[in-house]
Amino acid sequence: MVDPVQFTEKVPISHHLIELKDRLIRVALVVAFFFGVSFYFFDILRLWLVDPLPAKYAELTFITPTEPFFTAMKVSFMGSIFISMPVILHQLWLFIAPGLKVKEKKITFMFVSFGTFFFLLGGVFCYFLVLPLGLKFLLNYGVQYWKMQVTIAFYFSFVVKLMLAFAFAFQTPLLMVLLTKFGVVNTVKMRLYRKWAFLGAFAISAILTPPDIITQVLLAVPLYGLYEFGAVVSRWFEDPKEREKAEQEIELAAQMKRARRSSPPPKPKSKKTTQRAGTKTVRVKKPS
Repeated sequence: MVDPVQFTEKVPISHHLIELKDRLIRVALVVAFFFGVSFYFFDILRLWLVDPLPAKYAELTFITPTEPFFTAMKVSFMGSIFISMPVILHQLWLFIAPGLKVKEKKITFMFVSFGTFFFLLGGVFCYFLVLPLGLKFLLNYGVQYWKMQVTIAFYFSFVVKLMLAFAFAFQTPLLMVLLTKFGVVNTVKMRLYRKWAFLGAFAISAILTPPDIITQVLLAVPLYGLYEFGAVVSRWFEDPKEREKAEQEIELAAQMKRARRSSPPPKPKSKKTTQRAGTKTVRVKKPS
């Protein structure tokens, strides 16, 4: 077991690796425990996840002998991740807390609470809004040409991946606060790069969601809203001196850019042509 270190202590990298391994083992044990609980109560999870499915597709089928078992395993693992999220965030905070000052350590409860809240909020948002709209669009597209038969493996895989994608995407404000606290980014640049954040939200949603415009927009819009929310909250944890320094640097860069635009272009230098007179060498013959 690794003893906790103080802010002023200098420890080798091996100490951090051992501590990381120790905390990962703790998280794995908690996830394994709740995995067993979720697997035991799998029927409750199954009914809960099938509820957004339209009634005419509610009778799911399977086409391989192992499909029901591995589907139950996957759903149980998803349930254990959701239940274990407070413990996961708490272990994460305990790992990075030794590098923080005393005042910064006091936000442990807020870090764990808000991280869990946004994780659950992402899952709930996906379950009650995105899944009904996305399933309605995807399952009704092409039914005039083909017969839709939904298997349990594909359906539960789709639901689990989508809910986890929304849950982790909703951690954006928490990640922004941490990066601001460690000085990696600042709120001045967050406001400056808003248009890139907007494009990035759609790019991330295109990667995390199925290839349909409905679910992509339903993830991209709240993801950008969470970016703006994270930029506002990050100001509370940012060093005012660092923010003022960043503002001065950006203002100086803008003034230099305006000065270059307003200054007249330099006149081209006139080329002076020089002509070099040729010299002839005359050899004089001496008289004998």
